[in-house]
Amino acid sequence: MSIKISEALKLRYLNSFQLIAGEWGLNNSIDKIGILDHEIVEDIRGEFGQGDFVLSSFTPARNDLPLLIKSIEDLIDSKVSGLAIKNIFFKELPKYIIDLANSKHFPIFIFDENIYYEDIIAEVNEKIRLKDDDSLLMAKIDILLKGEISKNIVRTLALEINHAFKDNFIIGFCKENKYLNDKNITKLIDLYKFQVQTSPHKEVIKYRDGILIICSKDNKNSDHLLNDLKNTISDLAITFDNFTIGISDLHRSLDDFSRGLNEAFQAVKSSGTNKSDFIYYSDIGIHKILLPFIENDYIRDYSKEIIDKLNAYDLKHHTDLYETAIVYITNDQNIKTTAKDLYQHENTIRYRIKKIKEVLHMEHLQGSFNEQLSIAVKIHLLINH
Repeated sequence: MSIKISEALKLRYLNSFQLIAGEWGLNNSIDKIGILDHEIVEDIRGEFGQGDFVLSSFTPARNDLPLLIKSIEDLIDSKVSGLAIKNIFFKELPKYIIDLANSKHFPIFIFDENIYYEDIIAEVNEKIRLKDDDSLLMAKIDILLKGEISKNIVRTLALEINHAFKDNFIIGFCKENKYLNDKNITKLIDLYKFQVQTSPHKEVIKYRDGILIICSKDNKNSDHLLNDLKNTISDLAITFDNFTIGISDLHRSLDDFSRGLNEAFQAVKSSGTNKSDFIYYSDIGIHKILLPFIENDYIRDYSKEIIDKLNAYDLKHHTDLYETAIVYITNDQNIKTTAKDLYQHENTIRYRIKKIKEVLHMEHLQGSFNEQLSIAVKIHLLINH
C-alpha cells in the first residue's frame, strides 16, 4: 500500500516542507521512506527505486556541488517518488537541478533541520498502515454487501470489523451528494473521533463516497439504537444539504449483518425517487423488490421499452409525456399534485395521461396501466439516480 505525496504533506511533520521543484509530481506514490545521508553518495544507483521517498542532508556532498548534482540526477534516474533535503548544508539548489526536476515531475523539498528523520518515517508509515487497514476494511464490507456467504462467515467478518459489536444493531449510510474526493468525509470523521467519546460497540467508517455508521447494544430497545444512530449523525455534523442518509431495519443477530448493510445502501439508492434525504429501509416499498435485481437485463429492458416510447413520441410531436409520467408516478399518481408541480391545469394532466396510455397501447387498461407505468418509471429512476 502507498500514499500520495500530496497526502503526506498534510501530516504534522511534513506540512512545513517547502516545495522548490517538481510540483507536477505531487501525485507520485510513497511506498516507503529512505534515508540518504552517510552512505557513499557517489554510488547510490540501485539503493533506491520507484516508490521510495528520500530524505537527506547530503552530508558527504556538503563541500562538493558536482557530487550533489550527480546524486540528485541518480535519484531521478532511479525513479524515486521525491526528495526532501534537510537544510543543514543546502538551503537552495542550482538552477540546473530545479529545471531538471521540473521537467521530470520530480518533487524536491527543503525542510527544517529541527525535524527528525525518525518522526517523518514514523508518521508516514502510520499513515500507510492506516490506509492498509482502511483498504482491508473496505474489502470486508464489499464481501458482506455481495451477500453470497454463510451466516457464520457474515458474523465472523462483522466481528473482524469490530470485535465488540453486540447482536442488536442498526446501520446508517450517509452518502455525500457532491462527492469529489475523500477530503470532506475524512475531515468529518477525524473531528468526530477527536471530539466525541464514543462507545466501543459503535463504528464510524469511511466507505467509498460516504460514511458508514454501525450502532450496536445489548439492549433490544429499537428506540435506543435509532436515537444513538441519529445522535452520531448529528455529532458528525452531517447535514441533509450535503448528504443523503439511509437507515437499515433493527436487527437482533450479527448473522444478519450483511442484510443490514444492504438495507442501508438500498435506502440511499431509493432516496432519489422518494423525495427524501433521510429514508428508512422499512419505507422504500416496492424498491425492496426492485433494487436487488436492478442490474438484471430483463428488468432494465422492461423499463427501457416503456420510457423509450414516451421519449420518441415527445421528440416527434414536441410534447412532454415523459416528464409528465415521471412526475405523475413520483407523486403517487396524484393528478392535483402533478398539475401543481408541472404548473399545468389538472385537465391538461388528465389529457396527457390519456395520451400516454395511447402511446403505450394501454387505452383500455386502468389498474394494470398504473402498475406497469409505475414499475417502469421507478426502475428508470433507480438506474439513473
